Formats: sequence, C-alpha cells, structure tokens
Amino acid sequence: MKNKILLILFLIVSAVSVFSQSFKPSYQSNNSLDFTKYLSGVKYAYVMVNDDFAKSVSNGDNSSGSEVILGVISYLNAIGFDNVKWGKEANTPKDFTSLCDLVRVSISWDPDYEHNAFTNIRLIFISCNEDEFEFLSEKNIVITNYTDIKTEFHNKCMKMYGYKKDNSPHQRLKLDSEMTEWTEQKLKSHFLSNGADPIEGIYENSVQSLEMAKYKVGIVKIDNDYTVVYLSGANNYLDWEEGEVKAKLTETATPRLYKANWKMLNKEENSNFYISFETGLMNLVFQGIEKSVYIKLFPTSSTSKMPKDIANSGTGFALTSNGYIVTNYHVIEGASNIKVKGINGSFSTSYNAKVIVTDKNNDLAIIKIEDNLHYNNFKIPYTIKSIPTAVGENVFVLGYPLRASMGDEIKLTNGIISSKTGFQGDITSYQISAPIQPGNSGGPLFDKFGNLIGVINAKHIGAENVSYAIKVSYLKNLIDLLPTEPTLNNINVLKNLSLSDQVKQLNKFVYIIEVK
Repeated sequence: MKNKILLILFLIVSAVSVFSQSFKPSYQSNNSLDFTKYLSGVKYAYVMVNDDFAKSVSNGDNSSGSEVILGVISYLNAIGFDNVKWGKEANTPKDFTSLCDLVRVSISWDPDYEHNAFTNIRLIFISCNEDEFEFLSEKNIVITNYTDIKTEFHNKCMKMYGYKKDNSPHQRLKLDSEMTEWTEQKLKSHFLSNGADPIEGIYENSVQSLEMAKYKVGIVKIDNDYTVVYLSGANNYLDWEEGEVKAKLTETATPRLYKANWKMLNKEENSNFYISFETGLMNLVFQGIEKSVYIKLFPTSSTSKMPKDIANSGTGFALTSNGYIVTNYHVIEGASNIKVKGINGSFSTSYNAKVIVTDKNNDLAIIKIEDNLHYNNFKIPYTIKSIPTAVGENVFVLGYPLRASMGDEIKLTNGIISSKTGFQGDITSYQISAPIQPGNSGGPLFDKFGNLIGVINAKHIGAENVSYAIKVSYLKNLIDLLPTEPTLNNINVLKNLSLSDQVKQLNKFVYIIEVK
C-alpha cells in the first residue's frame, strides 16, 4: 500500500439525502448549513481522483486504491445517486447547468504498515460555496488475505454517512453574486441615449463548446472604470443571473490593453486574464495560453452615437499603383467612413476610401482610394513573395501603432520568423518575434530583401514579443476576387538596399487607415 492517498471525488446529485446516522457530522461552514438539507439539493455522482492517483491506477500500480474507489461508487449507488462515475479532477464534466449540483468529497487515510491497516479514515464534503463537512471513522480497516477492500469501504461509508437519500431540489445552494443595475435591454437603451466609447458595448464569444461557453457580456464604464456584465450564455446558466459582474478591468501602460479580474464559472476571481480591444473585437487571453475572441454586436454602425471625433485607426499598404490598399478586415469592419493618410509620405491630406473585397475568415480586406489622386512616379518598390519564408529568417514590420502617444511617424520593428504556424497551430499565419502594438494591424511584413511576406493582424497578449501575420498566399486568393485583375509590381528594387534605405522608400507606401 502507498503512503497517504487523497482521493478527490465530485458528486453531482439530483436527489435529496436524509441519512440514518448514529451521530451528526462535524463541519466548518460559512453559513451554518444543515448537512442533510444541503445534500438534498445535489444531483449526480462523479467520483474524482487527483492526477497522480489516476495515473497509478491506470498503470495497475494501486489496486487497493482502485478498490477503495469502487467501494465508494458502490455506496453512492446504494443510497440513490444516479450515473456514478469517476475520473481525474481536470476532466470534471462541464455539461451541468449548476455547479451547486456538485459536491466535492475527499477521502483519505493513514497507512499502518505494522498492522497492515487503513487508519484515520476521513471524508470531507465541500459545497460549491466551499462549506466543509467532515466525517471520521472510529474504527480501522485491517487487511488480511480474505479482506474485500471494496466491500469494507462500502460498509465503512454506510456506517459513517447513513444509507438513505431523499430528494428535495428546492434545497440547491446558490453561488454568491455581485449584481449591477444593467440588463441587455438597459445597456442598449443607455448606449442609444448617451453614446458609447470604442470599448463600451455588447459582445458575444465567437466559439461555444463544453470547455468554452458562448457568453454574451456588456461592457460599460462605471465611475471611470470598465465593468464586464454577464448577460447570458454560461454553461452552468442556473448559477448566473443577467446583470451580475463578470469582470472588472484595470488599465495597463498600453492603450486598450487591460488586466481583468475575471470571474470563473464558480464565480471565483482569477487575475490571470488580459483583455485587448480592436475595432469590433475583444480578445480575452488567459495566462498567455488560451485565447477567445468576442465580437461586438452593439452599438451597430447604424445605431452608434459615438462622438464624431472618435476614430479608430490601423495600418494599410499599397497593393497597386492606382489606389488599391491592403489592410485587416477587423480594421474596417462596420466602418461608415474610411480615410487614408500618408500617401507619398504626406499626412496633411486624407483621402476617402471604400471597401472592395474582404476575407473575414483570414482577416483581410482590400480598399480603394475614391478621390482623384495623381499617380505620377507612384511605383511600388516591393513584390509579393511567391514561396514560404523559412523559420529563422530576418523580417521587419512597418506601421502606425499607438498614434495618440507615439505620433504619426512610421514605426519600424524587426525580428525573425519564429514559426510557420500561428496561434494554436494556425497554418494561415506566421509567428514572428517583431513587437507590435495596437495600430499595427493591417501593416506589411517584409523579409530582409524587402519582399512582402505577410500582413500583421494579431499580438499574443501575455507573451513577450509574440506576434502573428497572415501569409501572403491568402492575400493572393483575395486579389483574385477583385472585379478587375490588378497590375502587380514584379520588380523588387529594395533587395540590395540597407534596411534604413528600404524604409525611406517604403514609408511612401505604408498608410494610416482611419475609420468611423
């Protein structure tokens, strides 16, 4: 037998339990819960063990421990729990409608090697609100050649807990909540009446699974700070009410990047989240590993009362010498007005542009200057590279990040190709080490010879110098959709120039894209 083994069990239960007991349980409780009444509100049974123990059982190294589990499962079935299972803690089922259908139970003992016995057997029930109920066994289990450990633990549980489970779903606990005045309808009315800044609005998660809920949330400025309000979509929706606080945002040194105290599905706050905002998008990143994208649903472009002088901006670059420009789809999404600055290096004049073709899935768009523009001596100096770029090759990025604090002068960052795949193995993108910031979106990525190899579209929040660019092969697919086949430059005049000389020529062809 191994040293002390702690089994973590999860009981998800729809029946109420009134146990025949010879004594009352001792417990530590935040609100003096009655154990019998509490247990009446839980539903199914899922016996959970820690990772190390599960591994030892799967390897056949802990047969006595697996017999303990079987004994507990047998007991739970006997008193009326349905669909009893067991597994690792990390694999706890996600398809329940309330976490308070869940009671966690730990079972532990001390090994007595001299007498070959289980001693100090303890079980602790833990509610969704962390109330603890502890049971202790007065007698040990002594192991002989004839001992059936499964039966012994089944019987031990019977003596410790009792054996009858009644049902009363009205007893189900509720998680603590922090309510606001806001509902989806109130938020919409507020935004229509008072306008919304670029961050405020109603957002919806773009993906739904058992692991990731399709949350709909509202973001509203309260006392000069942003609050994320839960509206709908939680997998455990019985635990959440429209208007509860989902997160509170704290400013960082980078505009539109916030640290978030995000409430998990059990409403415990987790401060390892970061949120960044782009035009029409909210990116939620957990510890720099997991990312989910929320799409802004409201205010829409037709209903927004955002102040006229508030403009979002990104970067774009010339595709042809007659006014076609490449940028990101998310830069121009929902725009009612698009202005282009920096043509021929001049920022004193802005030109109107319209959207020609878009590729939402690959975050690409091609726009075109509508105003009369003289294209004399307007010869694009770079070409689109036709073959993939290798890992380790030097690259550089041009764009207009953080204009409010950094100004309108073009900014250069450089690095290498870190990977031929992007976030979570995305084959449409390169991962690069060149730093980027909000405003770089839609900018060009060049190799050291000045060949266009990608379009900047994302930064990995929480990771140092990890950025992503869409490969130009996907831009070529979009070019094929243009109503008239464009004339693309096929001579690269930059390849023999130094980096500084390359930038001097390129700054005439990399633009600020302003949208309202």
